[in-house]
Amino acid sequence: MRISLLLFLILLSLYAQERPIYQGSFNTQSTGIYLPIDIQGEECSFLFDTGASFVVLDKSLQGLLGEPLSIEEAQAQTGLIFDTKEVITPNGKITLELYKALPLKLGKLQVANRYPYVTADLKALWPFAGEKFCGILGSSFLHQFRWELDFQKGSIEAYIGAEPYNGTYETRNALSFSRAKIPQVMIDLHGEKIVFDLDTGDNGSGRVRQEILAFLQAKKEVLKVTKEDTITVSALSTSTEFRVKNFTFAQRSYPNLVMQGSEQNAIGLALLKRHKVILDFPFKTLYLEHYDGYAQKQELDKSGLRVILKEGRLIVFSIKEVENAKLDGIKIGNEIVSLEGEKVSLYTLRQALRAKEGTVVNMEIKDENRSFQAKVVLGRHPLD
Repeated sequence: MRISLLLFLILLSLYAQERPIYQGSFNTQSTGIYLPIDIQGEECSFLFDTGASFVVLDKSLQGLLGEPLSIEEAQAQTGLIFDTKEVITPNGKITLELYKALPLKLGKLQVANRYPYVTADLKALWPFAGEKFCGILGSSFLHQFRWELDFQKGSIEAYIGAEPYNGTYETRNALSFSRAKIPQVMIDLHGEKIVFDLDTGDNGSGRVRQEILAFLQAKKEVLKVTKEDTITVSALSTSTEFRVKNFTFAQRSYPNLVMQGSEQNAIGLALLKRHKVILDFPFKTLYLEHYDGYAQKQELDKSGLRVILKEGRLIVFSIKEVENAKLDGIKIGNEIVSLEGEKVSLYTLRQALRAKEGTVVNMEIKDENRSFQAKVVLGRHPLD
C-alpha cells in the first residue's frame, strides 16, 4: 500500500512538472506569432521572436524605462560582455539603447529578468505586418522555457522544462546558442555543415550569407534570382531573393523554397510553420512533427502589388512590374475596399495574390475621387 502510494505521488509530481505554465493562442493567418502582454494593467501584442536577442519595446513606452544603461552597467547586470551597442540585423547594423527591465506579464509568467530591454520604432512596421504590436519577446526571455507551437491549431504552451520533452515527434535536432543568445541548428547543406539561426520573427523561409548563396549557385541548386524589398526594424532596403531547388532540414528535403541573401544564415517562420514545433531550450533540442504538405512549393505574389494595412484600410504601398500581370488602373495610394465583393484581411488578400498565373481577382478600388471595379490578372513571378 505504501509502495503504491509512493508511486502515485511520484507520478503526480512528474505530471505537475509537465503542466504548462502558460497556454495561449495566436492567429495563424498573421505575419507572425503575436501574444498578449500585460504592461501595468494594459494589454498589448508582442511578437514571439527567437531571432531577437533581447526584449524590445516600442519607443512610445520609453518613458516607463528610466535612463539608458551604459555598456558597463549592462555588463554588470547580465554578466555578458558587450563589445558595442551595435547589433547586426538582416539589413545591417543598428545601435541599441539598453534599459533596466520593467515588470511585464505573459499570462502568469514574468517577462522581466536580469537582461536589459531595448527600444525601437516598431510603429513603423505596423502597416507591413498588419498588426499593431508594441514589443518583441526575444531570446533573453524565451530561452528559459520549453515552447510547444501548433501552427494548425494556433496554440502555444510554455513549460518550465525541468525534464526533457517526452511527447511525440518525428525528428529532433541539437540546439546551440550564439553569443547573442540566438538559438541555432547545424544543417548539412549539400555536404557542408552550416550553422543557421532559428528566427520566428522572419516570416520568410529563411536567409543565407552571400558566400552560401554563391556555394548553392556553384552546386546548381539555385533556380532563379531576383531583387526584393525587405522590411525590418532597422530599414527598408533591397535584398537578393532566390528560389532553391532543394533545401535539406530536419532530415527532409524541401523543394522550391524562396530565401534571401543576408548577413546571417537563418531559418524563418514560413519554413518552421510547416511543422508542429517544440523548442526545448532548457535541454537544447528542437523537435519537429511534419504536417501534411510540408514539402509544397512556396508561392509568391504574382500581381506586383505591395499592400499595407494603414489605419484599418488596405492601401497600395508600391507597385512592381510583373510579367503578364494586369492591374486595371490601380495606382499607388489606392485603397482596396473589397475582394470578390467581401471585406478581407491583409493575410487573405496576400494569399489571393499568390494564386496561379492567369487567375482573375476582382477588387473594389477607391482613390481620392471615386470608387471603381478592377479586374486584376495575375502574372508570372520572376522566381517562377
